[in-house]
Amino acid sequence: MATVTAAISLTSTDLLSDNLAVSVNTSITAANTTGLARRPVTATAVDAAATTLFTASDFSAPAYLYIKNTDSTATDYIYVYDDTTSGDPVILKLAGGDWAFMPLNAGLTLKAYATTNPTVVEFMVIGTDA
Repeated sequence: MATVTAAISLTSTDLLSDNLAVSVNTSITAANTTGLARRPVTATAVDAAATTLFTASDFSAPAYLYIKNTDSTATDYIYVYDDTTSGDPVILKLAGGDWAFMPLNAGLTLKAYATTNPTVVEFMVIGTDA
């Protein structure tokens, strides 16, 4: 099994009345991964052509998603939605250049569509089940 360390640091001198300095990291024992992938997102709405990022129960919980919108235009969004739940709720909206790292509900299928066809998404799912 591999070890993955995820870390984030939030700093600002003018957001709050005091300086902001928050750093958090976690160590993940990774048993499985989808591998790092880059795919064009060609769907511009919720539909069958949307890009699948994670299929429900591919990995047991907890699993983690790294995702990045590689587009350099801020208004070229990638929307990540829950394809398992009625109404396909959007759970993440990434502007061009944005990224996220988040724990997943392993029972949900996540798909993506974009405002511009194509927009390239970079992603990887890290599973902790053996």
